[in-house]
Amino acid sequence: MAKNLLTAGLLWLCLLASAHAAASLVLGVVPYMSARKLATLYEPLRAELERTLQQPVTLESAADYSFFLERTRQGRYDIIATSPYFGRLAQLEQDYQPLARPLADLEPLLVTRRDGIRELAQLRGQTVSTSDRLANLTLAAQRYLSQAGYHPGQHLVIHPTGSHANSLAALLSGESAAAIISVSALHQFGGDIHTRIRILARLPHTTPQLYLGHKRLGSARLARLQQRLLTFANDTPQGRAFSRDLNHGGLRPVSEQDMRALDPFVRDLKGLLR
Repeated sequence: MAKNLLTAGLLWLCLLASAHAAASLVLGVVPYMSARKLATLYEPLRAELERTLQQPVTLESAADYSFFLERTRQGRYDIIATSPYFGRLAQLEQDYQPLARPLADLEPLLVTRRDGIRELAQLRGQTVSTSDRLANLTLAAQRYLSQAGYHPGQHLVIHPTGSHANSLAALLSGESAAAIISVSALHQFGGDIHTRIRILARLPHTTPQLYLGHKRLGSARLARLQQRLLTFANDTPQGRAFSRDLNHGGLRPVSEQDMRALDPFVRDLKGLLR
């Protein structure tokens, strides 16, 4: 009887170990594009991590930025590809460790239609469309416009539309006079979008999208994960194609200077979250 109980106990422990080994890692991607577009763009990374880590990896996003931020706070994601301000907040308050960032800086833009307004002063009394009120591009544009003397809510209206695609659609349909977007997001759209819009203003460059891992993975696994990310993006054909599609230019480790540069915008973000 005792022998049978011992055998059953060992079998149960083996099953638990097997289930633990097979548990999926969750790669969370901030919802700056439609779910379908994000799945297409990030599938190469998901597949590579699954192959090299020898563990199932699930790709997830969220309905909007607020929900993604809440899921990040809850620790829903093991790995995140997130906006820079969310990434800094995740590092400071949510137990995530920075792993990598694109070589290319984030280049925010204000764009208008080809036949649209010609100068920033014409934005007075107009609507500017954007993806989400919490998006890093929105916060960067609000800061830029305020410093130029055009205060959102007073001189113009910032209109969140749910995605970059919706924001550009609002611009092209005449619902907005300008749209907030980035060079990399425009690159990811492809098609003829560049022939239909014109750059109204180039905003200051900033730290781009960040890749972070949750500290529960442990320092050794996080170090391996960082190396996998860098090797994939910089040294493999599939990774270089992935970087090209996202306009990353490759990946490199994140510096403390990269993260500290985000602090003024994180303060803006936390002001919106109160």
